Amino acid sequence: MGKLRLLFLTALLALAGCGEPASLTLADGRQQTLNDFKGNWLVVNYFAEWCQPCLRELPLLNELNDRQGPKVLAVSFDALAPEALQALGERHQMTMPVAASLSGPWPFESPRVLPTTFVIDPDGQLAERHQGELKAEDIVRWREKYWE
Repeated sequence: MGKLRLLFLTALLALAGCGEPASLTLADGRQQTLNDFKGNWLVVNYFAEWCQPCLRELPLLNELNDRQGPKVLAVSFDALAPEALQALGERHQMTMPVAASLSGPWPFESPRVLPTTFVIDPDGQLAERHQGELKAEDIVRWREKYWE
């Protein structure tokens, strides 16, 4: 009976590793996975249009996205239709990709506070979580610590 139980647990663990990959759906409907960012630093920012600190930090995130360095991904906290999400990105001149949703095993839980920003290392692991509005000093600190 012990060998059967061990065999069952081994099979269960093997199947657990075969689940869906961490993925995202962009505002334009394209699908990507966390593995698409492998080898790059990734900054994932959760935002909402009703969140004033979220809107204030968008220029910093745009600047970070437009420079050589990490990839930047904005994730809508609110469930919006793709057209509404694309319009929101245009309204706020967001230069980074905007995701409608994330699914699968991302290295963090959905935030309970906005804005929340996650820094993901090139191996897809969580390096840092920042809750609250980003300031220029935060970006400088990350640049010095992670990608310079």
